[in-house]
Amino acid sequence: MSLKTLLTLLLTLALAACSTPAVHPSLQATASGAPTLPALMPVRQYVADWDGNGLYQISPDGKQLMWMARKGLGPGLFVKNLQTGQVQSLSTRAYPLWAQDSRHILLMADHAGDENTHIFQLDSVDLSAPAKDLTPFPGSTSGLQTRIKDSADLLITNNRRDPKVFDLYHYTHATGKLKLLAQNPGDVAIWLTNAQGQLLGRVRKQEALWVYEKYTPAAGPNWQALFSLSYFDTVHPLEVGTDNTFVWALSNRGRDKLALVKIDLSSGQEDVVYADPRVDISQATISHATGQPLLLTLDPDYQERKAFDLRLQAALHRLQTQHPGHLRLQLTSISRDGQLITATVTTEHAGQHILLNLGTGDITVLGESSRSRMQALSPLPQQTPLAFQSRDGLPLHAYLTLPADVPSKHLPTVLYVHGGPWARDMWNDGDPMPAFLANRGYAVLQVNYRGSSGYGRAFQEAAQGQFAAKMHDDLLDGLDELIRQGTTDPAKVAIMGASYGGYASLVGMTFTPERFACGISLVGMSDLASLIENAPPYWALTKPWWIRYVGDPAKPQDRASMDSQSPLYRAKDVRQPLLILHGANDPRVKLDQSTRMVQALRDAGKEVDFVLFKGAGHGNQKWSDNLRYYRKTEDFLGRCLGGRSSGFDWFELGSWAF
Repeated sequence: MSLKTLLTLLLTLALAACSTPAVHPSLQATASGAPTLPALMPVRQYVADWDGNGLYQISPDGKQLMWMARKGLGPGLFVKNLQTGQVQSLSTRAYPLWAQDSRHILLMADHAGDENTHIFQLDSVDLSAPAKDLTPFPGSTSGLQTRIKDSADLLITNNRRDPKVFDLYHYTHATGKLKLLAQNPGDVAIWLTNAQGQLLGRVRKQEALWVYEKYTPAAGPNWQALFSLSYFDTVHPLEVGTDNTFVWALSNRGRDKLALVKIDLSSGQEDVVYADPRVDISQATISHATGQPLLLTLDPDYQERKAFDLRLQAALHRLQTQHPGHLRLQLTSISRDGQLITATVTTEHAGQHILLNLGTGDITVLGESSRSRMQALSPLPQQTPLAFQSRDGLPLHAYLTLPADVPSKHLPTVLYVHGGPWARDMWNDGDPMPAFLANRGYAVLQVNYRGSSGYGRAFQEAAQGQFAAKMHDDLLDGLDELIRQGTTDPAKVAIMGASYGGYASLVGMTFTPERFACGISLVGMSDLASLIENAPPYWALTKPWWIRYVGDPAKPQDRASMDSQSPLYRAKDVRQPLLILHGANDPRVKLDQSTRMVQALRDAGKEVDFVLFKGAGHGNQKWSDNLRYYRKTEDFLGRCLGGRSSGFDWFELGSWAF
C-alpha cells in the first residue's frame, strides 16, 4: 500500500469516526439546562462485548463448569475443573451442552445459518482433540432428543431419510455408532422418551388431531393409540415421569391459558398442577433429582417466579434481597443431585451469572453480564410495562423503553416489532436493541399484538386472518397511546423488526405510509403465499397452523387474500426510506422475499438500501454481521428521526477480517 493510499484511508476513517449529534428538538439541551442524553455507548458494547461471558453450565456430577466468552476475536468455550482449577478453552460459536457422563461436551452448530444442524462431541479431558461429528449428514438437520442418564449415549433426531420428518436414532458412545431406533411414518411430530433413553411413545398428526400412541415392543402391534386431542390445542411435553406412567407438560387443553399439568399416558387425563388466570406459564423446570417441578416463571408484566423446592425458595428470597426491585431469573443448568444450579439474574441496571448451592445456601457470582459494564459506561434506560386497549376493545400489553436523563415528551420513536408472530416480548429478555435505540435518543415501543404467545388461546386466535389488518392496528393503537400521552412525536416514528417484525415493518411502510418516517426490515417476508409454498420441508406438520391464520396458497380465494396482505404488491405506496437486510442462507424466509421487495421498490422509484449478510441465515450469528446491522441502523435512523449516531466503530476494522 502506498503512503498516499494509507494517508487517504486514515483520513477517511478519522472523518467517519466522528459521531453525529442528535438534531431532534426534544433531544437538545434547553436554555434552562435541562438534562441531555447520557454518554454515547459504543456499538461494539452491544454486539461484541470484549469481556462478554455467559451460558454457564455445571456438569451433571458438579465437578466441572463450562461457559462461553471471548477467545481471540471471536467466541470461545471455556471449561474449568473445579477440583484442580485447570481451565481449557476452544474457539467456537456452537451451542454447548454437557453429556450426562459429565466428561463429554456436545456442540450444536449449523453452517452459516442454513439450519442444517450437526451435533459434535468433545472430550473435556482434552479440548484440543478434534471434535467428533456424530451426525455427518449433509443437507439434513439433527436435534438432541435425550442425553441418557449417567452416560455419553444419546438419542438424536434427524431428517436425512425424509426431509419433512425426523427419525429417531440411538448413539452408542462405546461403539461410536448411530443406530435407527424408530422410523417416522411421515406424521410423527414428537417422540416421547425417558431419561434412560427408552422410547415410550409418539405423537402423530392425523387430520385435525394429535394422536398419542404407546410403544409396546413385546406386544403384537408395536404402537397402540392412547388418546387424541385437537390439532389446535397447545401441549408441550416437558419430561416423562420417573415411573413412565405420565408426562409433565404445559397445556391449554380445555382452558385458555397454558398450565403445568400431568398427563396420564394411558388415559390422557390431565391433572392441573399450577395455572394462572392472567397469562400462560412461560417456562417450567422439572428436577431430574426428584422428578418433581422445581421452578415456574410467568410474565404478566415483570417476571414472576414460583419455586416448589423450599431450598430454592430460600435462595430466591436471598437473591431478591441482594437485588431489590424487579429481576429476571434464567436457569442454565442443574447438577444431577439438584444441589448446584447455574443461572443468570437480570435487573434494571445490571446482570450476573451465578452459582446457587442449595445445600449450603451460598450464592457465588461467576461473572458480570454486559448490562453491568454498560451501566458503568452510561446509564441504562428503564423498560417499563404498558397496558392499553385496542380499537376493538382487546386488552393489549407492551413494553416502553425511554432514553435515560431526557424528558419523555415528544420524542422520536421506534416501533420495534417482535418476530414469530407466535412469540412475545418480555421485560429485559436479553435483546440489546431497545437499550441501543434508547441510548441513541429514541423512545422504543414493543407491543405484544394479537397472535402473540403468552396471553392465552383466545388472544392468539384473535389473529386469524388478521395479517396486515387487526394485528397491524394493534401496533398503531400502541403508538397512538404514546401520542396521547405526549411521549411520541407523531412526525418522527420508525417501524422496525425481524422475521414477522420485518413483515410488520413492510406492512407499515406500504399499508399506512403516512404514519412512519422510515422503516427497517431484517429477514422480513414480503409475499405470504410464496413464504408458505417455499417453507422448509420440516415445516410440513406445522403448515396447517399457518394456513389457519394466513390461508392456503393452493386455494385461489385464499391466495388472492394473501396477496392483498403482502407488501410486495404495494411497493408503489411507500413514501419514505426503507432499510432492508437479509441473510443469504435463510431457510425460513428465503432471500428472494427481500430481493424481490427491493427490486419492486426500485422499479417504483422508492428510496431503499439493501444489505446482504453472506454468512448468515434467519438472523445473524456473527458479531461482525451484528455490528454492521447496528451501525446501519443508527445511521439510517439518525437521518430520518434525528437521533444520534456513533459513527465509525474501530471494531469494524476487526470485522472486515473476521
